[in-house]
Order: sequence, then structure tokens, then C-alpha cells
Amino acid sequence: MLETLRQRRYLGLFAVTFVVAMVCFLAGTWQIARFHEKRDANRALRDNNGHPVVDIARALGRAAAPTGTGRTDEFRHVTATGTYLTGKESLVRGQTVNSDVGYLVLTPFQTRSGVLLVVRGFVSQTQQAIDTPVVAPPPSGTLSITTRLEPAESKPDRAGKLPANQVESINATDQATRLAMPVWNGYGELLAGQPGTSGLTPIPDPDMSNPAGGAEEPQHAAYVVQWYLFGGLALAMPFVLAGAERRRDADERQQALADNAAGGPGRAASADEPSGSAAQPKAQADKAAATGPAAGHGRLTSRRARRAALDQRLAGKT
Repeated sequence: MLETLRQRRYLGLFAVTFVVAMVCFLAGTWQIARFHEKRDANRALRDNNGHPVVDIARALGRAAAPTGTGRTDEFRHVTATGTYLTGKESLVRGQTVNSDVGYLVLTPFQTRSGVLLVVRGFVSQTQQAIDTPVVAPPPSGTLSITTRLEPAESKPDRAGKLPANQVESINATDQATRLAMPVWNGYGELLAGQPGTSGLTPIPDPDMSNPAGGAEEPQHAAYVVQWYLFGGLALAMPFVLAGAERRRDADERQQALADNAAGGPGRAASADEPSGSAAQPKAQADKAAATGPAAGHGRLTSRRARRAALDQRLAGKT
């Protein structure tokens, strides 16, 4: 097999399969990193979801002070005491809850430490998007609510460029500019049964089996095995092809020997034929010359010559 693998066409094949294998191994290594990232992200979100409920100011600090994006506190449950700013309510368009398209009802909730943007629930889109639906108002007065934190969005909400009271995103910076009040850089999803959810579809709880979303952890593990397997197959390909070629050459040699044996020395003259015929020995001699050992060897030599010529052409030789 080594003689076959030393041919130039196999050296070229080795180079190609080596590059393919390296790409596969790099992809597999990247999937290992993705697996660890997904596992850590899911673990952090599950931990946040299981943390004891704390006051919003304790979780995020004062809204007037610089705060993070809220991403590190995603899914954490917090409480807030204050009042709903009903007149500042807006509807976040283009949202889907339980396969239903509609709006998130976003109502600012003012506390002594700042304003928390609260998604009170969901309302279906029953008419065209240019028609803002009427939603049930929140209760008035001082209230205590419990919400699940979510990070705010950076996409501009385009308030004022859309139909009345509609926005495209939950942008805390844009909301703070319009309210002229300090707003936490995040928002809370009101839990079912809390004050303000009446008349609205509650926001479903997140799926804790894969809270980070996207491909699940076992899928990343399967991708690792898949890419490394592809890389191993690429490296094995030249050896498999060389072995197949050697088996084919052996089969051709055996077939040539079989042909040689079948066309060997002429059969003996039968009793019915003239024993002294001069033409019969000559015909048998011609047949032996055409099908004898020399002819079989010639066929093998011809096949080898054709294969050698093919190798030369593939190698760029004349």
C-alpha cells in the first residue's frame, strides 16, 4: 500500500483531506466552547430564577446611579412598591405569546428609587397594526408588585413615529428621556396574579430546561462528536481509496491468469479428425500464441501502462 500512497495523486489527496480534517477539528473545538458557554448561561439563569425575592433597589441599585444592562440579573424576581404611571403607558408591537401576535402592555411603575418599566401582560392584535387596541387600566394608588427582570433593549423604540402609544422596543434610555425621570436599565415582567394583570394575558414563565434559548446542551455535545468524526473520516479517505485500488489490481491479475489458463495449449485431436492434418497444429499454435502466458502478461503490461499514463497526466507530466 505504501507504494500506492507515494504516487503524486495520493500526495495531493493527502493535502486536501488534511485541510478538510483541520477545519472539522476546529469546528469541533469551537462547539466545545459553545457547549461550555451554553451550560454556564443556563446555570446562571437558573440560579437567578431560584434566588430569593429582593427589592428592586437592592438588586439593581438606585436608578439615578449608573446601572448595568440588567443581563446579569435576568430572570431574578424582585419586588417594588410605588404607583403605575397610567398616562405614560405604551404598547410594544409585533410581539408573540403562545403563537398569538399582538402587543406587550408596558406601564412605567414609579418608586422612591426610580422608575421600573413593567410589562403587565399581553393583548392580541384584533385589527390592523395602525389601530391601537384599548387595554384594561392598572389599579391606582400605592401598590407592591413582584416581577421577573429582563434586560432592556438597545434598539430605538420609535415612539411618535408609530400609531398612538405604540413602540417597537423596550428601550430604557428612550423611556427615561420622555419621562424625564431616572429609569432602571431593564424591565420587569409582571408575574401572574399580581396587581395590574387583570384583563390581560399573563406572560408565560421561561422554559428552565434551556433558559438561554437556541441549541440545547446535548445538541452542542452531539456537534462535537459529529465534527471530530468527519475529521477522522477525511484523514482515513486516502488509505481507504488506496486499499480499494490494490484490491482492484489484484482482481485484474487473477482475471488475467484465469483467462490465460482457459486459453492454454490446444485441445488434443479427436478421433474423428484426420490425424495427419497439417492445418490443425498450425491453428492450435496460433491460438496458443494469442492466449498463452505471453498474451496474459501483455494484457497486464498494457493495463499498467495505461494506469501509469493516467498518473502522469494527473501529475502534470506529458
